[in-house]
Amino acid sequence: MSRWTLITGLMLATGIAQAAAEQVPLYREIKDWVVACDNQRGCQALSARDGFEYTPLALHLQRDAGAQAPVKLYVRDVEQRGFSPLLLDGKALANAKALHRLQQNDETLLVAEGADAQALLAELRNGEQLSMPAERESDAVVSLSGLSAALLLMDAVQGRVDTRSASYRPGPRPDSEVPSAAPAAHLPAYPGTTPLSEAESRSLAEAVMAQTRGAWLEEEMDDEPEAEAFALNEREALVIIRTWCAAYNCDFAVYRVDRQRPHAQRDLQLDPLPLGHGGLSGWVSYSPDTGELAYLYKGRGIADCGETGSWRFDGERFRLASFSFMGRCAGGNPGEWPQLWRVAEP
Repeated sequence: MSRWTLITGLMLATGIAQAAAEQVPLYREIKDWVVACDNQRGCQALSARDGFEYTPLALHLQRDAGAQAPVKLYVRDVEQRGFSPLLLDGKALANAKALHRLQQNDETLLVAEGADAQALLAELRNGEQLSMPAERESDAVVSLSGLSAALLLMDAVQGRVDTRSASYRPGPRPDSEVPSAAPAAHLPAYPGTTPLSEAESRSLAEAVMAQTRGAWLEEEMDDEPEAEAFALNEREALVIIRTWCAAYNCDFAVYRVDRQRPHAQRDLQLDPLPLGHGGLSGWVSYSPDTGELAYLYKGRGIADCGETGSWRFDGERFRLASFSFMGRCAGGNPGEWPQLWRVAEP
């Protein structure tokens, strides 16, 4: 198979067309890899085997948008038992010296950046498996199936295809043609409001639970529902009802209501989540100090997959402030899911 035939096949397989930029946020699973790009076209590619097969070894790539942004490559031993020599298809990794140790958040990683990372990727994308031999209960291996397509997709999202610094297919285009990162959204400040008194909060919560019980009550519920009420402004309140819980996620009903009886319901005015996600399940909370409504949903108990998002109340509506998602349970650290939506810090 010719090199051009291979590239064409990869582009067709991943749905990439140079003439049309990929829409972001983007989340895509390609063989044994996950590619996630946020609303500013910052991208990540994570090794994540199809089929939930556990391995303590992980490979993570990260690159911001823009001409000057370097590729960053991280090798992680999830079990933190120490790194042994890395092998590519059973042979010593030729560019292993490009990796150096980095201590980050109580974890030791092997890291390469820029030209060193590019050299490693050029070697890895021609292999099938990266491994770290050691006596363990589970083999420490990273499948490289899908890596080339993942790199090509990242390049396409960031407008790097055929540029000199492209990760998969460098070409003659100057890096000056790479688009800059999309500007970060600026959210209006939270105006704040006087908190509900304990008596009003309890009365509101009980009244809204009674009014809405028919919408969320199920016969098989074992837990007694609980509710909290928070002031949004002088006229309205937010009521969060935890209806029932399973092993590690709960269901919630969230209402925006008039503070005055009969507590008429209003539209929540919640910005939609990217990629059609629903949110407001798993665990839901509201901070009256910051105006942040947030949720966290675990894909499984160890939280190596799942999603989380938050909104900030601006006095009228809830503006999307963050969203992270990892659909494939790959044995990574709890809650370390690619961020797909971010905003400028106030």
